[in-house]
Amino acid sequence: MNIKDVTPDVRSFLVLWAQAFNAPDIEQLVALYAPDAMLYGTTSAELHSGAEEIRTYFGGRDPVKFETWRSARLGDNLVLVVGDYVFSRSLTDQVVTIPARFTLVLSRKRGSWRILHHHSSRRP
Repeated sequence: MNIKDVTPDVRSFLVLWAQAFNAPDIEQLVALYAPDAMLYGTTSAELHSGAEEIRTYFGGRDPVKFETWRSARLGDNLVLVVGDYVFSRSLTDQVVTIPARFTLVLSRKRGSWRILHHHSSRRP
């Protein structure tokens, strides 16, 4: 894993996000996004804004695993994270992997990170 973090707690947040993404409880995942967050998801051409639209987008999802990322501090409580992750889907007797790349803008308020912006697309 090739990881360069400017803030050690970014790694913890990404682990938390992956656990929430892979868990069956969607509310756990949506709680990691700011109330006014924006999401351009891997499988949708539409921009999803706010908790309700993000909740709808994440209705059905394949497990994800982070591969690499780098982070850069944009301000005291603002971080940009850019990297790669892989989704996996079980089809009858085989597992299909879908490599993708992502960009996150994280904001820390009251000691907790929340996602302000999330963009994900298939890796070319």
